[in-house]
Amino acid sequence: MFFDVLNVLSSLPRFHIIASGTTIFFVIVLLYLKTLGLFNFKLNGKIIFAPLIVELIFQLASLLDSNWSIIDSLPLQFSYLTSLSILLYNFINKHKIKSWLYFAGVWSTTAAFVNTILMENETWYMLMRYYGHHGLLLFYGLESIISGFRPSLNNYFNTIKITSYVIISVSILNLLIDSNYMFTRTRPDGMNFSILMPEWPGYFLIILTIGLTFYSILYFLSNRLLKSEL
Repeated sequence: MFFDVLNVLSSLPRFHIIASGTTIFFVIVLLYLKTLGLFNFKLNGKIIFAPLIVELIFQLASLLDSNWSIIDSLPLQFSYLTSLSILLYNFINKHKIKSWLYFAGVWSTTAAFVNTILMENETWYMLMRYYGHHGLLLFYGLESIISGFRPSLNNYFNTIKITSYVIISVSILNLLIDSNYMFTRTRPDGMNFSILMPEWPGYFLIILTIGLTFYSILYFLSNRLLKSEL
C-alpha cells in the first residue's frame, strides 16, 4: 500500500505539481507580508468577494465556451462551496465561519493539492477555478490561525455537523439531477488516491474517515501544539 501511495504521488501531472506549488508559494508570501504588517487583510473587507469573482469568471467563461452543464458546472464541490461561504462572514457567527474555513478549507485544499481531479487538457477557466478557490481557502484558513484564532471543541463538532448536512444535501441533489458533486456516487476522475480504494460506498466512506481524521489533527494542532507555543 505504501508503494501504491508513492506511485500515485509520483504520477501526478507536472502542471498540477507546478500550479499547486506556485499557489502555496503565493499564499506563504502573503501570510509572511501580513505578519510584517505589509499586507493589510480584513476578513470582512473587499477580500470576501474574491471567491465570488473567481466563480463568476468560471461560470461566464464556461457558458461562452458552450461547456456549461448543470451536472458538473455548479459550485457544489466541497471546496468551492466552502470558498464561497466566506460571503456569509458578515451575516453569521464569526467563530463558526472561521472554524468552517479552517477545518473544511485547509482539509479540502490539502486533498486537492496531494490529489487532483483535473485532466491534462483542462480549460484555462477550470484551472483558474480550481487553484483560485483552493488558494483562497488555504489563505483564509491559515490566516485566521496566524491572527490568533483557536477553534473551540464546540466549533470542531459544529463543523463536523455542518459538513454532514452539506454532504447529505448534495447527495440528495445528485440523485435528483443525476450528477456526482462531491463524488458521492462514483469516484472522481484524475490522478487521486480513490483509485486505491474499493468501489462505492467503500471509497466514499474511506474519504469521510480521512476527512474526519484530518479535522481532528487540525484541532489538535491549533489548540494543543500551537497554543503551547504562544
